[in-house]
Amino acid sequence: MKKIVAMILAAALLLTVVGCGGGTTQTEKTYIVLEDKLQAEEYGIGFRKDDIALGMEVYRILDEMIEDGKAAEISKKWFGENILVKNDKMVEENVTPAADDASLQKVKDAGKLVLGLDASFPPMGFTDENNEIVGFDIDLAEEVCKRMGVTLVKQPINWDAKEMELDGGKIDCIWNGMTITDERVEAMFIPKAYVANAQIVIVPEGSDVKTVAAMEGKKVGLQKGSSALEALQGNAVYEKVGEVIEYEDNVTCYLDLKAGRVDAMVVDEIVGRYLIETE
Repeated sequence: MKKIVAMILAAALLLTVVGCGGGTTQTEKTYIVLEDKLQAEEYGIGFRKDDIALGMEVYRILDEMIEDGKAAEISKKWFGENILVKNDKMVEENVTPAADDASLQKVKDAGKLVLGLDASFPPMGFTDENNEIVGFDIDLAEEVCKRMGVTLVKQPINWDAKEMELDGGKIDCIWNGMTITDERVEAMFIPKAYVANAQIVIVPEGSDVKTVAAMEGKKVGLQKGSSALEALQGNAVYEKVGEVIEYEDNVTCYLDLKAGRVDAMVVDEIVGRYLIETE
């Protein structure tokens, strides 16, 4: 009798394990982008405020790449389409290098351009499975450096302290899907936009968060020091969300969304859609 009971219990246990995923593959949740967007924005490359000559040369080469099709080729590699914008409008009008601006010559003399980035910001710049820093912005920068006759040095930085890293001379520019904001234009030289973007909200499919306003009372995740927080703060729902959790990088935030530790994620559209497709 005991043997029969033991066999029944073992069978029940096996069924429980299988039911919990021990012997079958559970269907993973799907994650979607809300139709509501928090705000439209644009990406730019940041240089020290006085490094006008360097910034203008980098953008001159980037415009050249847009004209000859090389930039579009790089864009299609990462996104399947050309996302670059040919923008002749400068962020700041009538900007010319000072007579003693040696920023471009300094980079040429050193033979390298040191690019600061958040190395966990796919697909713009991130560390791949081979521990190499790759990405859309990295490919653009590699080509710019090739045409400039210098070597690209990729320097991961603390994104929350990016302005200090730049002003301290550790890096020559910030080139990593950086949103142009009034505060950043005040702190650094950003010649003009090269990619159009927007701040979006990602939620699990089937979530009761179906609009931005529905984030009321919810836990919302985003990257520390990013424009996602500014976009959220600029919306009326900010005062009503349950909690805003700031992460060191977007990948960790997205993983917490998948784990159910946050209800929604605010992120750049380019990055968010890439995470949904690849993570």
